[in-house]
Amino acid sequence: MNQSIKSLLLGSIGLLMLSGTVSAQVDKSSKLFKALKSKDSILFKIGFNKCEIERSAELMFDDLEFYHDKGGITNSKQEFVDIMNNGICKSGNKEKIYRFLVEESLEVFPMYNNGKLYGALQNGKHFFSPDKHMTFDKSDNYALFSHLWLLDDGEWKLKRVISYNHASKEIEKDLKAVTISNTLLESYSGNYKAPNTGDVKITIDGKSLSINAGQMSATIVAISENIFKHPKAPLTFEFVKNEKGDIEKIIVRENDKIVEEATKIK
Repeated sequence: MNQSIKSLLLGSIGLLMLSGTVSAQVDKSSKLFKALKSKDSILFKIGFNKCEIERSAELMFDDLEFYHDKGGITNSKQEFVDIMNNGICKSGNKEKIYRFLVEESLEVFPMYNNGKLYGALQNGKHFFSPDKHMTFDKSDNYALFSHLWLLDDGEWKLKRVISYNHASKEIEKDLKAVTISNTLLESYSGNYKAPNTGDVKITIDGKSLSINAGQMSATIVAISENIFKHPKAPLTFEFVKNEKGDIEKIIVRENDKIVEEATKIK
């Protein structure tokens, strides 16, 4: 290899290594860390928990991209606002879900261009619950998130979001399932409508059922003749009959608390 080219490559590698050192996670007492943590609070404590969506929207670029491991891709700020307004923040929704940040999990990594700060990656862990006093040690779920923040005329704005690894803290490996007849499974299958979730579809999956509702898609396991359980979340689905013996609705419970009812569409 030509010596001058070799020297140039070594120099470039050295600069990259130096950049990596400079761009390491910032101290949690730093101005940058505190600035982005305050943005997180506006996004979730105000925008999500209080449904003041316009406050969250002010922090986003119009071409926001939101990648969710259960709910797919949201391609703009407006689409995100519409989803929130028609879902968790829909008028009359009495079953509120709250988001909680696992404080010690938050990390911020600055991003530079020729030594000039232009953005930062914010990573962390959070969990969700209908109980606004829930704590992480008592919760049964968590997820990870990565937020790409960019400086726009001196202001931090959210460009990209990746929300992933939504999981139960304790996956039930020894879930005791019961066998349900095909006749019963067929009576449970069909289309349902829920006030908060919207369309719910139940299909037969082997000797069990699959549910597709909002951002959730899962195979649920029968634990009794008419009650099915999500194997990785504290959710149960009770199929209820009317006076004629026909299935009329599903009662959804989270930690034994009713969080939704879906009526079967005739």
